[in-house]
Amino acid sequence: DAAVALDAERQQPAHVLHQRHAGARHALLHRQMRRLADHGAGVRIAVMGMGKCGGRELNYVSDVDVIYVVEPADGYDQDYALDRGTTLAKNLALACSAPGQEQPLWPVDAALRPEGKQGPLVRTVESHRAYYERWAQTWEFQALLKARPVAGDVEVGRAYCDAVQPMVWHASRRENFVDDVQAMRRRVEQHIPAAEAARQLKLGAGGLRDVEFSVQLLQLVHGR
Repeated sequence: DAAVALDAERQQPAHVLHQRHAGARHALLHRQMRRLADHGAGVRIAVMGMGKCGGRELNYVSDVDVIYVVEPADGYDQDYALDRGTTLAKNLALACSAPGQEQPLWPVDAALRPEGKQGPLVRTVESHRAYYERWAQTWEFQALLKARPVAGDVEVGRAYCDAVQPMVWHASRRENFVDDVQAMRRRVEQHIPAAEAARQLKLGAGGLRDVEFSVQLLQLVHGR
C-alpha cells in the first residue's frame, strides 16, 4: 500500500532519490514542451531552484521557489523564445500545483524573480545579468546563494549561474550592506501575527530564520 511504498522510498540512498526526482522533473518539462505548437523547438529553458528547493531543503510545508531562464534555439529569435518560454513556465507551474488524481505536493512560486510578481515570468541570461548589475537589492543576492539548475537546459542553467554568481560575492561591498540585511530581517518579523510571535519557531526572534540570515551574512562576506 501507499505507506509501505513511502517507507521503502525513505530507505533509498540519497543519490538514488536525487536521480529519481531529477528524472521526474525533466519528464514533466518535456511533457509540457510537447503541448506547445512547435513542441518547444524554439526555446531553451532552464528552471532554477531557489530557496529551500535550491538548497535541497524542501519539507512538507515548503513552496518550490523557482526562476525561469530562456534562450532562443538556433534559428529562432529572442521574442519568440520569450513568448514560448512564458507559456511553458505557466504550464509547468499549473501542472505542479493544480489539483489532479493526486493532491499537489508543493506550490510553485516564481516571486523571487527580478521585479517579483510585477516582472516578466521569464528572462534571458543577459536580461538577468543586466537586472542584477543595475537594479537588484541586497536581499536578492542573498537569495541567489541557493540558486541551482533543477530542470531543463543544462547549458542555459550554467550560463545563468556564471552570469550572476560573481555578483553574489561582491554584494558585501555594497553601501549599507549589513543595514540592508538587518532591515529585511525586521520586515520578515513585522509580518508575523502578534498572537504567534512568541511561539514562531521559524520566523520569530531567535528562530530558524535568524540562524539562516546569520549564516547567509557570513557566506556573503567570507564565502568567496
